[in-house]
Amino acid sequence: MDFWDAEPEKPKFDFEKQKSELIQNMDYLATMSVQEQVLYKKWVELQDVKMIRDKSQIAAMYDTQWAPADINNLEQTIKEIEELEPYVEILEDTKDAAKWTYARRMIHSMDFTANPGRNVKINVKDKKSGKLLGQISLASDVTSMAVRDNYIGWTKDDKFKKGKLNHTTIASTIVCTQPLGYNFLGGKLVAMMTTVPEVREFWKKKYGQTLIGVGTTSLYGIHSQYNGIPHFKTLGESAGKISLKPDDKFYEPWHQHIKEEHAEWYESAITNERIRNGASMGTGDGASGPVSGIKQKILGKIFKECGIKQSAYHHGFKRGVYLAMMYDNGQAFLRDEIEESELVMKKKFEDGVPYINNWWKKKAIKRYTKLHSEGRLKPEHLFYLEAIGMSWEKMKETYLKEIGR
Repeated sequence: MDFWDAEPEKPKFDFEKQKSELIQNMDYLATMSVQEQVLYKKWVELQDVKMIRDKSQIAAMYDTQWAPADINNLEQTIKEIEELEPYVEILEDTKDAAKWTYARRMIHSMDFTANPGRNVKINVKDKKSGKLLGQISLASDVTSMAVRDNYIGWTKDDKFKKGKLNHTTIASTIVCTQPLGYNFLGGKLVAMMTTVPEVREFWKKKYGQTLIGVGTTSLYGIHSQYNGIPHFKTLGESAGKISLKPDDKFYEPWHQHIKEEHAEWYESAITNERIRNGASMGTGDGASGPVSGIKQKILGKIFKECGIKQSAYHHGFKRGVYLAMMYDNGQAFLRDEIEESELVMKKKFEDGVPYINNWWKKKAIKRYTKLHSEGRLKPEHLFYLEAIGMSWEKMKETYLKEIGR
């Protein structure tokens, strides 16, 4: 064999070095406030080599966002809001989905990781101008969330063996463009658009199940953009016991180490998770699909290897939990007490966009008029283009105040 045919030798895993670097990274993350952690993960995401390579192409996306012609012109701006025609553009093409991801990284303060399993990417646009109003991603629902599970009243058998978890989804992204969000309550508009008939029809066509409920969470507890929306019920707060996730450059070496040195445990953990969560994988039989929660299991194993208590790195941030239950008897269906043919849809969900427009536009105009009269309008776009290649210190100085906007 010639030397150029030989495979390069893999670098050896230095246990003590990797342990030290992992702990340093986790300790650093643990010192941050929730806002700093969100921004830090965002900063890491934006330093990806692909983002740096494609920065000039990403810049062209700035002009695809909707904005009023002159936000200080009261009469004209109110007319523009009244004339908006929001609709959903569901993306199935791979190239379109990639563009969606780039745009999402630019307009959302949280980083984005596509969960394994079901994943529907949606743009919310204005029909008249073709401009972007916001974005949605719908994913395989989380398998366990106490306040949601108590509200529905379903059992593990209902969720997994009977496949009822297939009939709900988690809206892992609900984001609107700025200045639509702050000045016009655009987040409420985009949240309600997760439930429109076009989304329900696509879910049924793609996955073969009727979509009963859309859940979501907020990062800052129960005070969020979802409050007061007629489509969503506030269920309470999550337990806040999820481990902080280290940066990928520290996590991945450990991930590979566990995979190779504890192969039997690794395969067993993945298989068991697939069987347990098979209902939410889009397969129904547990044979393949996403491994929901597996990262938490792997982190637990890594911490055990390092002699670290996992509870020492629980983030403790309690998320607000919300659910749009689209049927009067949806909970009974999810508990397997009635047949699908017996479902009765709530009228506001049946009405779709006309109901949403009527409710949101009144609220948007009221909010905008108040901010205008008080001189508190924020006309700026939030677009993270300049953060690509930026230092972490500069990132904090420039963008920390925007977190939660």
